[in-house]
Amino acid sequence: MNRRYFSVTAPAPWNKSGTAKITVRTGGSYAVYLCVGNERVGLTTDEGWALWVALGNGLSATYGPAPEWATGQMAHGTGEDTP
Repeated sequence: MNRRYFSVTAPAPWNKSGTAKITVRTGGSYAVYLCVGNERVGLTTDEGWALWVALGNGLSATYGPAPEWATGQMAHGTGEDTP
């Protein structure tokens, strides 16, 4: 299975550049590989889905709809394939 990468850029005021790259890779040694800045964690498919649901529920319940910078980066296609 080819590895596919999906990335977004988030505001990160603690970072010198003011932004942080969030990347999810599917395929490879882990079904799902999450990278937030320099922090990385491998996940099973079920753990990836659980994280998706928990973040969606927690953020929308606490902060309401996604901000414009986030909705503007929502994928309408597929990630970048690599061999």
